[in-house]
Amino acid sequence: MKYQILFLLTLVSSFLLAQDNQVENDSISENIETPFIEEHLQQLNISFEVSNERTNFEVPYEGENFFVKSNLNIRYAFVFSYKFFSIRLGIRPPISDLEEQNKGKTKLFRLRVKLLFDKWSHNIEYLRNEGYYIGNSSNINIEEVNEDFHIQFPSLVTNIIQGNSFYKINDNYSVRAVESQTEIQLKSAGTFMPGIDYKYYNLKGADEVKISPNEIIFRDNYNELNGFVVGINAGYYYTFVLHKYLFANLYVNTGGSIDFYKSTNYESGNAIDNTNNAFLFSFKSRISAGYNGKKIFAGLGYDYSYSSEKFNENNTQIQPSKDQFNIYIGYRFKAPKQLRKPVEKIEEIVPILKKDKKIN
Repeated sequence: MKYQILFLLTLVSSFLLAQDNQVENDSISENIETPFIEEHLQQLNISFEVSNERTNFEVPYEGENFFVKSNLNIRYAFVFSYKFFSIRLGIRPPISDLEEQNKGKTKLFRLRVKLLFDKWSHNIEYLRNEGYYIGNSSNINIEEVNEDFHIQFPSLVTNIIQGNSFYKINDNYSVRAVESQTEIQLKSAGTFMPGIDYKYYNLKGADEVKISPNEIIFRDNYNELNGFVVGINAGYYYTFVLHKYLFANLYVNTGGSIDFYKSTNYESGNAIDNTNNAFLFSFKSRISAGYNGKKIFAGLGYDYSYSSEKFNENNTQIQPSKDQFNIYIGYRFKAPKQLRKPVEKIEEIVPILKKDKKIN
């Protein structure tokens, strides 16, 4: 798998480098620039991304808590960015028959939309996963299970709708240069950004368990979960311009939120609802580096996240991976008329979407 990824990235890079050496009259930026930011909002950015981001959580099973994972070690995505919006479409990578037998099949749908304006940035995402396995299955004493087989929840489904909004203080810092590559940071700059977070989530289908390659059981005791999280956060973001189009970016973000959740425990056919709330402290950080040129852009990044939420027998904790990496490579194209015209029409209807051309 890793050799296929390296081959694909090498092939795409060779093509893009060849294209970048050509003179293209249609690649000129808007020329609405400051000494700190160069804009490319009139071009369509298309990039390919590889990451290990996935949903993990803990679930009570046989009196213990187990780490439950989706069978997706690597994820692919195409990202389309133009003017004020960026859309990310996830792709489910292929897995071998043996891996599917030992860890089960995961069905995935993911859509992420970013709305990036001069001051405000909004991120909205929908994620649906079906099919999970227990990462620490070796702790379960079942004779039929071989050392490579993992206990599976084939009908376990998680739905997550989440988002956040941030307000940029320093106009010389480009959020778009980092989030959508529709701008280029020309000089080093940083900014303080406060924001809000929100998330709705649910989990169901934990009753069906595959305990061996040929045996599925249905549990009498299991739980389902619904919850809504809302909170505030603040962080500092800084982009170092190392040499012309080479950059490094770093941010640190902390926040607090309240999780309002309902856990429904099923015991021998009886349903017991437990409604509660919890205060959560979160810490997030990211470091990334890359190349953001006139036509080609590429980079890699590492994310770390921490949440103070604790596991208990009546609650299932859903969270993204604490450690994540991503690699991306992309190219700037002349936006086709089929895209330009509808977006211009939207900007006419909603004038606030138009880029403010004032230079401070």
